[in-house]
Amino acid sequence: GLKSFRVEELVNDGGGNSNFSYIAVAADSCTAEVLNLFVGAHSSRLEPSWEDMNLWYQVQRQTKVLNILKENGVSSKCLPEIIASGRVVHAGPCDKKGPNGVCDHPWCGTPVLATCPVGDPVSCVVGPFSSDEATRLCRDCLAGLRSAKTLNILHGDIRPENVIRVDESGFVLVSWGRAVLEDRDSPSLNLRFSSTHALQHGKLCPSSDIESLVYLVYFVVGGSMKEQDSIESALSWRRRCWEKRAIQRKLGQVSPILKAFADYVDSVCGTTYAVDYDAWLRRLNRAVDGSDDGRGKMVEEGVRVILMQDYLMYFTECSIYKILPIRKLRAKKNADMGFCSQY
Repeated sequence: GLKSFRVEELVNDGGGNSNFSYIAVAADSCTAEVLNLFVGAHSSRLEPSWEDMNLWYQVQRQTKVLNILKENGVSSKCLPEIIASGRVVHAGPCDKKGPNGVCDHPWCGTPVLATCPVGDPVSCVVGPFSSDEATRLCRDCLAGLRSAKTLNILHGDIRPENVIRVDESGFVLVSWGRAVLEDRDSPSLNLRFSSTHALQHGKLCPSSDIESLVYLVYFVVGGSMKEQDSIESALSWRRRCWEKRAIQRKLGQVSPILKAFADYVDSVCGTTYAVDYDAWLRRLNRAVDGSDDGRGKMVEEGVRVILMQDYLMYFTECSIYKILPIRKLRAKKNADMGFCSQY
């Protein structure tokens, strides 16, 4: 059936970059579910730019990864959920040739992905995390990694922009477009957060994601991470930190369990040893909420209502999207929230 969504605000990743990401509301749902909306590059571009390739990973590649997780029954509060995906059908005349063609309109045929939950990137957080926040961040990200690893999927791009806080006590590992599904896949390289093995070989080893997770936790608790200008300087920083146990010392000032986790990562990073997700999730769960459950106690995501603005988007099960300009409407609080009578 036909689904409609209203675009409500542009989202940035904390560094001033929007990456064509929006917050949208399901206009035909009585729950007014808030969603992430990712819009890709126009498919008529003959020579994709670096920005277009980033959009391809963010929309088409991430759609593939999230569909694999969904089709195989992998679900977790610590992973994003795909709600809809497809292409845009714009308002006004369209002279495309055939169902798979596109016209010159900037929206025509543009790939779109809608996911939930919505949250604020960790990169937007001001000031260092508390011990409880940092431990919960580590636990939630590790739980998401463990769920994906059941299908031998590695994230490959763990950094502050790719972890969101969905409420006061929960984190979700997002942006799975650079995930590694098979040996030929290459992860994203980040001089501050990529694993040593990824920087050296352009590939992930079994512990690459948890090494990146340790760098992320070290960063959010106020650890010193200078900007690196080359792979060589980034590798040198990692070597010095592990040799001098600088990461363990910093995390030890925050939480004994985080220091112990960093020690474990130090012992396995760069090796072929499998990561013992279950054992560390049990320990982190005990530290967070006293639970031994592998998933931990997660707080349900809240729903926020924002004033509607400029666009109405139609989503259909056959992967076609329609964007229509609408007049500004008042947000309703009753069950017919988002119903547009003029259509």
